[in-house]
Amino acid sequence: MIAPKLQAFDYDGVRLLPSRFSEQVERAREIYGAIPNDDILKGFRRNAGLPAPGNDMRGWCSETSSVIFGQLLSGMARMSRATGDRGLREKAVALLDGWTETFSRSGDVRMRPYDWEKLACGLVDLHLYADLSSALPLLDRATEWAARSFDRSRRSAENFDFQGIGPGRTSEWYTLPENLYRAHLASGNSLFKEFADVWCYEDYWRKFAESSQPDEVVAVHAYSHVNTFSSAAMAYAARGDERYLRACINFYDFVRRTQCYATGGFGPDERLMPPDGSLGRSLDLYAGHAEIPCGTWAAFKLCRYLMGFTGEARFGDWIETLLYNGIGASLPTESDGRTFYYGDYRISGGIKQFYWYEWPCCSGTYWQTVADYHNVIYFRDAGGLYVNLLVPSEVTWKQAGQDARLRQETSYPDTDSSRFTLEMARPSRFALRIRVPSWCESLSVTVNDEPFPLSAKPNTWASLEREWQPRDTVIVRVPMTLRMAPIDPQHPDRVAILYGPLVLAQDEACCRRPFALGRGETLTSRLVREGPEPRFRITNTEPERHVRYLQPLHTLPAFWPYWVYFDLRAAPLY
Repeated sequence: MIAPKLQAFDYDGVRLLPSRFSEQVERAREIYGAIPNDDILKGFRRNAGLPAPGNDMRGWCSETSSVIFGQLLSGMARMSRATGDRGLREKAVALLDGWTETFSRSGDVRMRPYDWEKLACGLVDLHLYADLSSALPLLDRATEWAARSFDRSRRSAENFDFQGIGPGRTSEWYTLPENLYRAHLASGNSLFKEFADVWCYEDYWRKFAESSQPDEVVAVHAYSHVNTFSSAAMAYAARGDERYLRACINFYDFVRRTQCYATGGFGPDERLMPPDGSLGRSLDLYAGHAEIPCGTWAAFKLCRYLMGFTGEARFGDWIETLLYNGIGASLPTESDGRTFYYGDYRISGGIKQFYWYEWPCCSGTYWQTVADYHNVIYFRDAGGLYVNLLVPSEVTWKQAGQDARLRQETSYPDTDSSRFTLEMARPSRFALRIRVPSWCESLSVTVNDEPFPLSAKPNTWASLEREWQPRDTVIVRVPMTLRMAPIDPQHPDRVAILYGPLVLAQDEACCRRPFALGRGETLTSRLVREGPEPRFRITNTEPERHVRYLQPLHTLPAFWPYWVYFDLRAAPLY
């Protein structure tokens, strides 16, 4: 087993303070905690010939809830541990007990590999985060059945069969190893490791083991091909082969360089794009540009694994981008299963709306991802604490044998600073390390109102090592500026506009021209900040019927049209 250099908090010791993120978490707890157990279990019970009270769920879950059942258990286990919500744990246990009654003696869970992988995640999480002793024995039975039953054709995905479904209907089979390896590391059970080894996606991982610039980029399924590298990361943890870690690092660099929109989302029409201008062209051709909850879930996990194994700050950059502009700018899942699925960045104007089927895959990953807010803000090692995100929160940990607490108060990125207060019973020497975003050139820190000299290069940890006293205060300032992010090298004038980590959008209601720049004009000459929030008025070069603004994408509500990408040199139609 490979021990990580940095440890996540595993949903224990981190508390969100009031903010839009805590509000998002609380609404998710309310929605998912209120789904009737009988509705979730109805299809399983019906298929097992048992009494099946309750109502059928709709959309993807109209026959059974298999497609998200494991994700519901996972989110409940993680969220209950993070927030102390015992009701969510009890709900997860009741759901598992009800589902176990439908579990055949043969171990047949009546699930496709696609659904089974999510069940494995839920059972591992119930073992790790809800201390449920029955979870892994159930997974053992289910794994014995799957080892006998799943088709092992393991066809590599290609342009037509872009999810690797193959003859055996094993869609996205290459995501299976992650949670099997997690189960093996949690239990020592060799069955889980042996079955995980079967599903390693060696043909695809091999392409990235030595290079972040593969010879050919096939338009395969984007989300699952990002998600498979969490399986590669856990293969590294379980098997110790450095090739898997190199593949993860190179793939991360490939995706961030060639596949991502400014929001951090990826995958137009759910495909990876060859780096030949296709990403820029996607803004003309598609409305479904990025599976936001699923894509954020895959990215959060990969980045967390990479930060843990390497200790490098740069892998937190994608987490930050998606937190503010991906999952943090999405619509919440509704009680009837309506779910935000695709980010829409069309050059002609986008809109936030719900997917056309209820309870899709993104309803499961939405629940897991907001639970993961508690697991991506802070990291730790024996030498101290690492602050990955500036989010209102508290973290408690053991340092040199005593409890230490850091309270983070901030309205970042509406403002450019965050205030930390340290609480301990007695002085303690340790390092406090703060991630410097890739776009930041001049992060600065004061300790007890005195400047603290430090190195703060982009994509590194700014380190403050000293003997800390109870009630010491640290103020971090992260200066933000306006900047442009071209969609790809082939479309240098097709850009998104950002302020610090925030993607700015223009309200596209009636009779407003999209933002453009004339030759010699700059963002600062055309955009004027108004008010305390990062909202910018577009100055006019000719008379306009309405005042035009750029504002953070997350502030725009459902069904309100906007632009997030602009052709800066395009002539207006009128």
